[in-house]
Amino acid sequence: MGRPSKINREAIVDCAVRLVARNGHRSTTVRSISEAMGVNEATLYRYYRSKDEFLWDAYVRVVEKMAKEKENLVAAPLSFREKLREWVRLTFAYFDGHPDAFTYVLLLPPPTCVGDAEITHTQGRIFMTLAQQARERGEIRDIPLELALSHFSGVMLNVPRLIVAKTLRGPASFYADEVADAAWRTLRPRRSVGRLPPGDCGERNPVAGGATVPQTEKLRPTSRAVFQARMQ
Repeated sequence: MGRPSKINREAIVDCAVRLVARNGHRSTTVRSISEAMGVNEATLYRYYRSKDEFLWDAYVRVVEKMAKEKENLVAAPLSFREKLREWVRLTFAYFDGHPDAFTYVLLLPPPTCVGDAEITHTQGRIFMTLAQQARERGEIRDIPLELALSHFSGVMLNVPRLIVAKTLRGPASFYADEVADAAWRTLRPRRSVGRLPPGDCGERNPVAGGATVPQTEKLRPTSRAVFQARMQ
């Protein structure tokens, strides 16, 4: 990557995150970072005492940046479904702008120096606070908060994972609405087959014995076509 214009903790962290995301924790060493930055190892030790120290600092910095805007959703005057959509939008926008940092924190296991520290649960706790509020208001079904988080993160993280694996074209933000709708369907309140809320349109499904299927549950044809084209 060449020598950065300025050597400081932030530049070291950025380089470390980039190398870990692309090569893994074990392959990322003080030497590999110094070589990538075009400086000697002694220069890095002026800022960090060890590899573990800069990996920890990098992890904390990324998580705090990602969590800051999401914390504002807790008190936002929005429905849970709207907050869900905004969460996905913020997450995918961060991935599109900082794919290496996103991969480091959310797609790879945390480094040994981080382990199961409280920082690894920061975003999960924010989401479970939102889910608890929604459950108390009847906006989602009565589901354990940990399971709600599992459903949501499983649906949401697949898009960045596929883009990193080069089996899906980016940007991730293109899929934000589709993913938010899919996540909502895993959490929304159950309703009786064939019963629709006022004003909801549906069509009869002969395979389901004539039960009414809400139009909102079907992928829009244009969205499906574009999605399939991007998968090719």
